[in-house]
Amino acid sequence: MIQQAVILAAGRGTRLGTLTKDRPKSMLPVLGRPIIARVMDRLHEAGIKRFVVVVGQEEGGAASYLSGSWHPNAEVQFAIQAIPTGTVDALLMAAPYLTGPFLLTAVDNITSAQHVHNLIACFDRHPDQLAALSLLTATPDQIRRSSDVVIEDSRIVDIEEKPAEPRGQWASIMLYAFSLRLLDYLPHVPVSPRGERELVSAIRAGIREGRRVGYAVADWRLHLTHELDLLAINRHYLQEGRDAHILSEIPASVQLIPPVRIDPKVSVGQDARIGPNVYLESGATVGPGAVLRDSVVLGNGVIPAHDTCQGAIVARRTRAVAPELSE
Repeated sequence: MIQQAVILAAGRGTRLGTLTKDRPKSMLPVLGRPIIARVMDRLHEAGIKRFVVVVGQEEGGAASYLSGSWHPNAEVQFAIQAIPTGTVDALLMAAPYLTGPFLLTAVDNITSAQHVHNLIACFDRHPDQLAALSLLTATPDQIRRSSDVVIEDSRIVDIEEKPAEPRGQWASIMLYAFSLRLLDYLPHVPVSPRGERELVSAIRAGIREGRRVGYAVADWRLHLTHELDLLAINRHYLQEGRDAHILSEIPASVQLIPPVRIDPKVSVGQDARIGPNVYLESGATVGPGAVLRDSVVLGNGVIPAHDTCQGAIVARRTRAVAPELSE
């Protein structure tokens, strides 16, 4: 039975623009909690109690939060990946802390606790297998940006990272169940043309040696790659009804349209209209008469008086707007 998980959290998230200017990707907020905690919550709900978190050399914020503000009945250990040179090297940093089969996921990857249960069950059905992978049906373009999976007789017979010509309809996402035997393949993984060593190459080497690799199909997945992905993730949690609370004092003239989450220490002016699907992080300011719909305002973000904000994520007076929701 899998009881341990590795969380890859060493990346800075450079594609997230201003969102990661003063904090790492792992600490971006999802309804008042860092995304790393949300990722680990799902695994914890599925029964995982021991975690190894791989962090960057200058990312003490995640370690501090998880050590002092997360689940008291979970054991969390930390490994440092000084230079982010791929998933293989990250797992090698975590390897000394692993004691049996384990899950591995990235800090920017959220799925359901039910899928985590299903993945663990898939792995447990064949104790001798090397791995069980999480799959999603995908378009050829999506597969080119992730990995191509070929299935025969209820098992994976090949996998390729970012293929030029996809062969199937399945893409593997960054949530794996692994045997400790996978570690034997890591030292032999070559550096890719992108300058990194990827876990897919280790899985492929195992398949070619005859190792069994199974799979479970995920019902959904949220992935934090670009700025507006953070809006989509917060919207998902709001619609789930998790932590949709009003934790700041606001004027009686403010109109709230659920679901809404307002953190402590948020300033909201008279006659503002907030919701639906709005999250205001501590430190955010909403001016009098402003209208917010389907938006996230991060700490130090400001919505001027009588401004309208829809389908946007606002940070330090900058705004990323979803094209389909822009006015």
